[in-house]
Amino acid sequence: MRRLRAHPRLGCLGLSVVLSLAIGSAASAAAAQAPGLGAVQLGDGGALLQRVQHAGISSSYQGTLSYNAAGVVSNSRVLHFSDGRQTYERLELLDGESRLQYRHNDQVVTLWPANRVAMLEQRDPLAQFPALPAAAGTRGIESYDVQKVGQERVAGLEADVLLLKPRDKLRFSQRLWTHRDTGLMLRNDVIGPTGEVLESSAFVDVHIGAKAQPESFLRPMRQLDGFKVLRPKVDSAQLEAEGWVLGKAVPGFQLVSCSHRPLDATSDGTAPLQVIQSVFSDGLAQVSVFVERYDAQRHPKATRSSVGASQTVMARRGDWWITVVGEVPMATAQQFEVLFERKR
Repeated sequence: MRRLRAHPRLGCLGLSVVLSLAIGSAASAAAAQAPGLGAVQLGDGGALLQRVQHAGISSSYQGTLSYNAAGVVSNSRVLHFSDGRQTYERLELLDGESRLQYRHNDQVVTLWPANRVAMLEQRDPLAQFPALPAAAGTRGIESYDVQKVGQERVAGLEADVLLLKPRDKLRFSQRLWTHRDTGLMLRNDVIGPTGEVLESSAFVDVHIGAKAQPESFLRPMRQLDGFKVLRPKVDSAQLEAEGWVLGKAVPGFQLVSCSHRPLDATSDGTAPLQVIQSVFSDGLAQVSVFVERYDAQRHPKATRSSVGASQTVMARRGDWWITVVGEVPMATAQQFEVLFERKR
């Protein structure tokens, strides 16, 4: 995520963004001592996460989002509108190269105005701030304990603070600030093992209940005259049919999608390189495993790196090159790399 950097917690800005590889803590701790707060019942925890997940999809809102990791800050402006049946969204990056994204349900158009390039694609399955993955309420509580730890204000709104503590060392803690009236997530921190904030996504300002006309989203998605239009082909795949398996399950994680897709959908080449992407989730954290043919000129030696909460592990496996990317501890990312096996 360097050349076209945009963090998935602030919205997925095109397929190439996903494939380009490479403070409140003290206040919340004090709030945790408030009477009447603390661990919630298992069923209540699932209901709380389902409320947050539903609000991120069904609410209408507009505002400015900020993402901070490893000292790097990026900002976006978002307008999200839902009428109960249809969902529309406009997302604009405010830093770096100009980029706009329009979405109608699962259809996404990403525009690079300076280069006159447009990309048409299906929405990526990864959850985007302020939403949670669809399975957060049902599966998230299998791997996390949910606690209410206080009430605070975010972007001028009253919020309940939830702490999601993992039941093992395979995932990070998360702290969520959710709007008291609607459940919309206003801020999300990923917490390291010693309590440090690894990355934070938050509304700087937000208005809930925004109104918009659908045509203001649909017109820019249709009017692409003068743009070079890219339509990256993404096909569903079966991991075992591709000759790969996860030799042993990483506790809590399940395979949620597998697909063939171009390595760089913005490439000018006529035949972009293809990868297999498998996405695993525990209901909250997500890990992607990319598999492609090994190329000595393109692939460095085996390596691993960390940026904020995101870990990347790259390694050669015979004629293949494996890249693991996920917002999990490095040891978890390494487990996925080691356990990913070629069966034929």
